[in-house]
Amino acid sequence: MKLVHAELESCFSFDSNCVIEWIIESPPLFSKYVQELYAQYQGDEGDFILSDNGRELKLVKELEVIINPYAININDKKILSKLYMELSTLAYMEEMYIQTREAMANLQNYFMTLEQLSPYMLETDMEINVIDIFKAIGVKSVMCDGDFFERLIQYIKLSAEIMQKKLVVLVNIRSYISDKQLEQLIETAAYNYIPILLIENCQKDFSKQLLRYIIDVDGCEIFYDDL
Repeated sequence: MKLVHAELESCFSFDSNCVIEWIIESPPLFSKYVQELYAQYQGDEGDFILSDNGRELKLVKELEVIINPYAININDKKILSKLYMELSTLAYMEEMYIQTREAMANLQNYFMTLEQLSPYMLETDMEINVIDIFKAIGVKSVMCDGDFFERLIQYIKLSAEIMQKKLVVLVNIRSYISDKQLEQLIETAAYNYIPILLIENCQKDFSKQLLRYIIDVDGCEIFYDDL
C-alpha cells in the first residue's frame, strides 16, 4: 500500500513497513499537508492518493486521522453502525439463525400479550430489525480500564477491524506518549498489520527502528532509514 502526494518526491510505502514517521519541520508545510490530508479524510478534494496493489482507495473511507488522542470515542456513531452491521450478519449465520428467529418470535409474542392486557389497539411491524434491538438495549464496545494510551491502541484496533481502515494517521502523537509506548505502538501495528503514519513537526530522536521521511525548514526532502 502506498500514499503519495502530487508535490512530494517521496512515496510512503507500507508494503514492508507498518509504521512510517513523516517529520515536517517547516510550519507552513506542516500546516498545509496536515490540513489537506484531514480535509480529504473529511471528504474534500486534495492531492493525496492512497493506493493498494495499484487500485486507488477513497481516503474518506479507508483513512483514519487522529489529531487529538484524548477526543477519540470507541463508541461513536460510525463505529457503532459498523458494529451493528457485523453483529447483524452474525445473528443470521447458521450458528445463530434459529436462536435469532426464536428471539424475534418471543418478542412478537411478548408484544401481543402486552397488547391484550392494555386498553388500546396497537400494531407493530411483523419483521423486527435486529439492529433496532441492538440500539434499544444499548449494545456497545467496552472501553478498556487503562490510561489514554491503552484506549488509543483499542481505538486503532477497532478502526482496522470494524471500520476496516487501511491507514491510520497520528499527528504529533509523540508529544503525548513515551519512548516505551512508541515501541508498544510499533509492535501492535506490526503484530496486527495496521499501517500507521506518524506526522511530527520536529525530530524527537533517531534511536527507534523507524522508516523516516523528513521535510526540513527549507522544504528539502530527506529520506532516513535506520531499519
